[in-house]
Amino acid sequence: MLVYSHIANIAEKYQNNVVVLGTFDGVHIGHQKIIKRATELAKKIKGKSIVFTFSNHPLEIIAPQRAPKKISDNTEKEHDLKALGIDILMNIPFTEKLANISPADFLKLLKDNLAPKYIVVGPNCTFGYKGEGTPQFLDDMAAAYGFIAEIPQAAYMHNKIISSSRVRHALTDGKLELANELLGHPFTISGKIEHGENRGHQLGIPTANVYVSEKYLMPPDGVYIVTVTLNNEKYEGIANVGDNPTFNIHSRRVEVNIFDFNKDIYGEHIQIHFLKKLRDEEKFSSIDTLLTQMNIDIKNAKDYFIR
Repeated sequence: MLVYSHIANIAEKYQNNVVVLGTFDGVHIGHQKIIKRATELAKKIKGKSIVFTFSNHPLEIIAPQRAPKKISDNTEKEHDLKALGIDILMNIPFTEKLANISPADFLKLLKDNLAPKYIVVGPNCTFGYKGEGTPQFLDDMAAAYGFIAEIPQAAYMHNKIISSSRVRHALTDGKLELANELLGHPFTISGKIEHGENRGHQLGIPTANVYVSEKYLMPPDGVYIVTVTLNNEKYEGIANVGDNPTFNIHSRRVEVNIFDFNKDIYGEHIQIHFLKKLRDEEKFSSIDTLLTQMNIDIKNAKDYFIR
């Protein structure tokens, strides 16, 4: 998959293009539906499937006070879109200039740079100044700009539309299994492994520490069964989300114990895939009590993977 962080003119090199528009935060099942439609069309016309999206949420520019926390970072978005078979990803910063472009000028920008034969959007997609560009506008203007508009129906689960907002609410409410169902994959946090207080090594249960920016969602504090991806290898483990109250630490992070693993991985990039919550985070009366509970957590997680 080719990845661009700017609006690149690929019209001369690639002619039969299917462009799919969206923010794609979390790349949930609803997103996957329209992306799969785009890849099907691209194969049909022997062309390229192109995702045109933004590296930041548009509300961060339009109304920062209303900008939601992001479900996934750009690394995760890129990973998910590549797995869905997208040929080209144009993941550009949303700017004031883009916020003020008219819907018609936005379509001209796409025509001049991406030469779309099809443009695929979800039924709730908006674009251009104040979101005045709608799926109906896209359909009305398609012939004038030389493309065909494809607007798949919304995806539903449990009689409700699947949306990034719904995923956010599920995660915030501690409904991890529902969030994962809506996403169609485990909720994932990724980041660089950093040094902590080294208490895990001292306790005989080493952990990898990942600090997450406040711009991104985290599940509620607690202990979770996880898998991790590290250097293209997958491992099983448990993760604690929180600030480790037993030691009076006030720095929220994710601490992962990777089962049967003992390598120096500081500075490496890790993906943490959340499968199931085991319990809430607790403040223990002693280190011995904490260790006893940690060993119970590890046993319960290992039993989960055996099942």
